[in-house]
Amino acid sequence: MRILKKFDPWRSPLCPCPQKYTLNPYTGCGFKCIYCYITSYIKDPFNPRPKKDLLKNLKRDLDSYKGRLRIAIAYSTDPYTYPEAEYKLTRRILELLAKYDVEVLIATKSTLISRDIDLLKRLNAVVSITITTLDDETARLIEPNVPRPSARLRVVEKLIKNGIKVSLRIDPVIPYITDDLNMIKKLIKLAYDMGVSHIVSSIYKAKPDSFRRVLDVFPDKKGDLMRLYTEYGIQVYGYRYPPYSYRYKILKYIRDNTLKYNLTFNTCREGMRYLDTPNSYCDASHLL
Repeated sequence: MRILKKFDPWRSPLCPCPQKYTLNPYTGCGFKCIYCYITSYIKDPFNPRPKKDLLKNLKRDLDSYKGRLRIAIAYSTDPYTYPEAEYKLTRRILELLAKYDVEVLIATKSTLISRDIDLLKRLNAVVSITITTLDDETARLIEPNVPRPSARLRVVEKLIKNGIKVSLRIDPVIPYITDDLNMIKKLIKLAYDMGVSHIVSSIYKAKPDSFRRVLDVFPDKKGDLMRLYTEYGIQVYGYRYPPYSYRYKILKYIRDNTLKYNLTFNTCREGMRYLDTPNSYCDASHLL
């Protein structure tokens, strides 16, 4: 395969999602989320640029594969990062995929996805929308170039009204910054009222570079975060995790509030499969 790559969650056994292929239309992402993990392995990560010869190489991959393909778009960059409005590369990818026997998982924080509802209705697709907080000011600090949470919620509602299945990702929950339980409870209720089918959540997993950004933006939280991640936290497959007690408390609360509305729930790379709804996955592939 030239463009399609088998999904490999950094060889982490904590990911139980079914096998699939991944496709990133762009290298790098312009949303500049302070918690982003791609800065640890992509050069010039916040400068998104189109993949060279992507459509031609993708067609070759699709033509060479026998059987149904499950494709996730995209795990190392948002497929609707800001150059997409000009290049329409993700839209052209969806136009191509609509001609093949594929299942499509799309993950985004962008409102631009509503532009492609006509194509999503033709595809067997599930959309995962990330909303980390309902507070616009906090969202501006942690996700500088991402549309406001209220705008993202309107897109969730629009997608569902057009018959597209949507998973909501409350992900990551950043300790002392987006872990207000009342806000999370309100967000879950809003998701239910709109017709969301699935909720996913995980706690912020720190890499040295992203952790520095978080501390720079929230210097008043530095002491608490340093204690939680460095003094009490643990190292898990290249990331610093907060202690189990903190993660369990937050994720169980989210799970319990999700189940109140009979929605399915998953954690993501937390090692807490016992909190997950049976036969469901954090990539929302069970909704296909």
